[in-house]
Amino acid sequence: MVPVRKVGEERATAGLRAGHLLRITGYVETATIAMWTASPRALVMIGMAEASVRGEGPGGKDEDLLERLRPLVGEACEYYADGNFPAAMARMRVAQDLVDLRIVAIAGE
Repeated sequence: MVPVRKVGEERATAGLRAGHLLRITGYVETATIAMWTASPRALVMIGMAEASVRGEGPGGKDEDLLERLRPLVGEACEYYADGNFPAAMARMRVAQDLVDLRIVAIAGE
């Protein structure tokens, strides 16, 4: 198995990129559901989403997106920890929408 960070640009296929982004959107969605249900593990789930956007994606082609996601998910974690649910949820929804829109764009390539 080749770590995602080690894949060169020439091997970063649309499928690999989409798979990487699907993993991220899965973590973001899980964190969002945990927040909605007031799960005691919501902060852990947000942390998992935050960890999923660290580093670069396959071939570095989605770095612009990851740079936008990192502060959004980080702010969501901070707002949720401070009890500001609406602000936290807004950031998570924007993050998920950005990832999902990129997946749609990659699928059209």
